[in-house]
Amino acid sequence: MAGHVSYGLLETGSSVDQLNIDIGHANNVGFNYFHNKFGMPYDFLLKSSISSGHSLFVAIQGSEHLLGFARFEKISDETEKTYRGKTNIVNYSVHLLRSIEIHPAHRHVGIGRLLFAIAVKNLETNVITLPDNPGAARFFKDKLKFKRLNPNNNGLSPRYKDYLILPYPRAKDTLKVMAGSYPRMVMPELIGRYEALKFKYNMGKSISKEELRDFQQLFENSRELLDNKLMDEMDSFLKGFEI
Repeated sequence: MAGHVSYGLLETGSSVDQLNIDIGHANNVGFNYFHNKFGMPYDFLLKSSISSGHSLFVAIQGSEHLLGFARFEKISDETEKTYRGKTNIVNYSVHLLRSIEIHPAHRHVGIGRLLFAIAVKNLETNVITLPDNPGAARFFKDKLKFKRLNPNNNGLSPRYKDYLILPYPRAKDTLKVMAGSYPRMVMPELIGRYEALKFKYNMGKSISKEELRDFQQLFENSRELLDNKLMDEMDSFLKGFEI
């Protein structure tokens, strides 16, 4: 959860049936790329992704309103090597990001970046993609920090020579980097609760143990995403109280 938006992995076609997918038409903005380019219904696209064994990550507002999705296909498995009884990862798996699309009314506020960051943290993988327009290329290079792929260095077919890659382990740090740069977007409840408690404390108002325990729970659940400065600041704040 991040505010009123839930991010997660859809695993069944019946989950797609429960979504409210807003399709653009006439004067109404909505999901449009696959509908306009291929005449493809979005529920069919999403169900086909799941039935094909692809990983389908979604951003949903409320309980059913689809804000965005990202489709990943695994094209190589993780490889390991054992040496003197110790097993090490030689190469992490590679997933192809087949598409990522955010509803036009919800673009440019970070939903796409957060959706992608949560997906690659879950998949623990190298990610490659081939942007099909200059705007998409800028998004992947500037926002997500993809770079040009060298197939020889990743054991991939030369067919991927024009693709971009976000290599592991950089991919696994994407969510924490986002949290450090945009904590209010990634952890809105935690930041909002912390600022409200600090305001009450600075105004000399009493803070209940229940309020502190709720904040502490949010804090512990978000600890792995916090940078050291903010984590130390919150730790020091809590130490000033008996909980």
